[in-house]
Amino acid sequence: MKKRFGLIVLAMCFMVTPVIYAQQYGKIRALQKRADDVVKLRNAFVVHVLDSYAIPFDRNEQGTVVRINMEGKWLDIAGIDIIPILKNTAGKNRQVIAHEIYFYTESGVLGLMSETTIR
Repeated sequence: MKKRFGLIVLAMCFMVTPVIYAQQYGKIRALQKRADDVVKLRNAFVVHVLDSYAIPFDRNEQGTVVRINMEGKWLDIAGIDIIPILKNTAGKNRQVIAHEIYFYTESGVLGLMSETTIR
């Protein structure tokens, strides 16, 4: 009887492990998909803002801005930060009214302010 119970418990462990692994894999895939979508939206927003200011730029194959032209000089981009500017509204709510975009280059940090908001 004890042997049979032990075999049943062992069999259950082998059957449950793939199910748990599949659930975790599904969550990881969903998170990766969301991260990819956020990066695409971020890149599209940066491109939109640069276009609105008529600033020439180059992108890589993933759509990330990698160079911008400022005052006739091409600058390589090491990183980009997008900071929302918030306005307090009624209650405890805040509303995004604009964004500051910082481009980190070998020559320093370049900042742009855009009233365009990410949607």
